[in-house]
Amino acid sequence: MDGGSSESPNMGCNKTIVWFRRDLRIEDNPALAAAARNGFVYPVYIWCPKEEGQFYPGRVSRWWLKQSLAHLKQSLKSLGADLVLMKTQSTIFSLLECINATGATKVAFNCLYDPISLVRDHNIKEKLVELEISVQSYNADLLYEPWDVYDENGNAFTTFKEYWDKCHLLQKELVSTLPPWKLQQAAGMVGSCSIEELGLENESEKSSNALLARAWSPGWSNADKALAEFVENHLLEYAKNRQHLGGTSTSLLSPYLHFGEVSVGKVFQKVRLKQILWAREGNASGEQSAELFLRAIGLREYSRYICFNFPFTHERSLLSSLKFFPWHASQDNFKAWRLGRTGYPLVDAGMRELWATGWIHNRIRVIVSCFAVKVLLLPWKWGMKYFWDTLLDADLESDILGWQYISGSLPDGHELERLDDPQIQGSKYDPDGEYIRHWLPELARMPTEWIHHPWDAPQTVLQASGVELGLNYPTPIVELDLAANRLTEAIIKMREIEAAAGANSNGTNEVVMDNADRIQSVGTTNVAAAAKTCATNSSNDQKVPTIHNSKVSNNPLSRKRSKAKEEKGEFQYNIRNNVQNEAGTSKFDDDLCSTAESSSSKKPSTSRTSFSVPQFCSSSKELPQSSEEHTDR
Repeated sequence: MDGGSSESPNMGCNKTIVWFRRDLRIEDNPALAAAARNGFVYPVYIWCPKEEGQFYPGRVSRWWLKQSLAHLKQSLKSLGADLVLMKTQSTIFSLLECINATGATKVAFNCLYDPISLVRDHNIKEKLVELEISVQSYNADLLYEPWDVYDENGNAFTTFKEYWDKCHLLQKELVSTLPPWKLQQAAGMVGSCSIEELGLENESEKSSNALLARAWSPGWSNADKALAEFVENHLLEYAKNRQHLGGTSTSLLSPYLHFGEVSVGKVFQKVRLKQILWAREGNASGEQSAELFLRAIGLREYSRYICFNFPFTHERSLLSSLKFFPWHASQDNFKAWRLGRTGYPLVDAGMRELWATGWIHNRIRVIVSCFAVKVLLLPWKWGMKYFWDTLLDADLESDILGWQYISGSLPDGHELERLDDPQIQGSKYDPDGEYIRHWLPELARMPTEWIHHPWDAPQTVLQASGVELGLNYPTPIVELDLAANRLTEAIIKMREIEAAAGANSNGTNEVVMDNADRIQSVGTTNVAAAAKTCATNSSNDQKVPTIHNSKVSNNPLSRKRSKAKEEKGEFQYNIRNNVQNEAGTSKFDDDLCSTAESSSSKKPSTSRTSFSVPQFCSSSKELPQSSEEHTDR
């Protein structure tokens, strides 16, 4: 491929490969801006399915990526450069091909924080530095770099409240990077391909994907429009409307944020300015809405923080006790949950909406996740992987945080013994039953009185509504009383196995956070401070940790996990076992703790070796990969 424009003498001989990933925007893109200031640029996007491994994006996520790349390519061309697209078996091989073809001496990119990218980026940097190629990486995804937010002892925080409070104290000034007004592209020929040749969308998917374009408009300039629409027209009522299951109750920015089509800094600044304005006007409801939304942004930040400090969290829970939890790995129950055939209307409606649109409201994400983990006792990693495969805004870090929160794997998450009643939640969040009627047409004629629990309806009501339980709509997959008992028994068994493992321990067990009645704080050395990083010419170089001989603190936290406050009608079952939980650490706001907010503790392994990305959970062989998961229905 011909790189394009001639090289103007006044630009010097500096040539930089700009490696795009999940930063598909022109505005506030520090890697692109720095390269443009320095001389000639060679923008490239490298698609390497092999390196995605188990986290190969799902259909709707790949559709969004394809549209976003087309949008970015057009934008870059208007500035004088072309986005080179490459499909490869090795990212480093393709980067070296670009370097050799252009004679570039620098590679610039923006940081990612998921465990797969951390390891890949670290290895790529080492290789490039060995070849005396300057590597410059920048923060384009976060308000605060993970290595900048630690306690006074240099340890990572264990709860969101502590983390977010520290972020407020830092009072970091946010600086936006102006977009380049013109680009000079370095000449060079590489094995490039068209967007279609990337293979992000096959023929069988196009008919279903065409429906997505009716509701969504990917691309960085469209992200700006979506942000402006939310801030100007919906942010004021966010506190009041965020629990509504309608489309305007949340910002709908999460896919734009995931693909980096809008910077989190820009989102934060616009909302913060509104908050300041409303504060001056004495508009308390507006202030509250802005505060809740900024907190949601904080949870997205926290998801990156968790993945950076604990890069095993896509594989193992933070709390060691769940290592012994007796999951009920039923393929039949997993299938019923995926297909929206559990017999619990709110759960089924949510799962059918997810399949049909690639999107569900945050509240529904929490409800269906809790059902999978607490009622069906399905391994949380199964649910996490399914969300990754099906969500339009699938985001590994947010996915990890959400599912660990739901499964009781975080010190300030849901208590493991808490079991929510879908019937009560349906009455609370869908009081008129309209959400259920939309996604479960077989229940469309059910009276509101019975729509959330059709199994209790009189036979005459069922007949009049055209509902035949067990035929056109399933009976409940498990009675909630029985599910509560099973969860209690599973927790007791988990504690027994954990106690036995502790008694047989020779002192070499991995030390991670435990959610027994007393939370022990095993400090993590500030991995960034001790990180081994590649030497580069950039002061903005990403810090990639290699955890060597992590020192641990023996100082226990004198706090215990708090019981969830039982709001009237919030949930029916709160299982109590022999472990007493007392007030102490703060909890996430329930409405914000989904796998990906619509805007969107610590315990590392004490392994003596450098971390590596482990293979998927041991149950991955049991995780069905049938066509029904990845094709339309």
